Amino acid sequence: MNPNRIYYSREAELQAARERSTMTVFYVVLALAAGALVALMFAPESGKEMRGDIGQRVGGGLESGRHALEPAVEQLGREIKDLRDRVENRLS
Repeated sequence: MNPNRIYYSREAELQAARERSTMTVFYVVLALAAGALVALMFAPESGKEMRGDIGQRVGGGLESGRHALEPAVEQLGREIKDLRDRVENRLS
């Protein structure tokens, strides 16, 4: 709130704050819409092509992530089996 502004009631002060907040949200939404419009105008590919390209990249990333994690998962499985065997040996 503006410290130099004089409000004659708390209600008037709150109303002014609500109006400022509403206008701020409006301008942010307007700026986002304008940015999206400009991005669509200058996009090098059509939406269908771009979605396909993004899907291929995400799929490739997931596949390489699976390949990277596979050895770690196998090692973890071996360690769990070894730990289970040691616990069973101590209990028996």
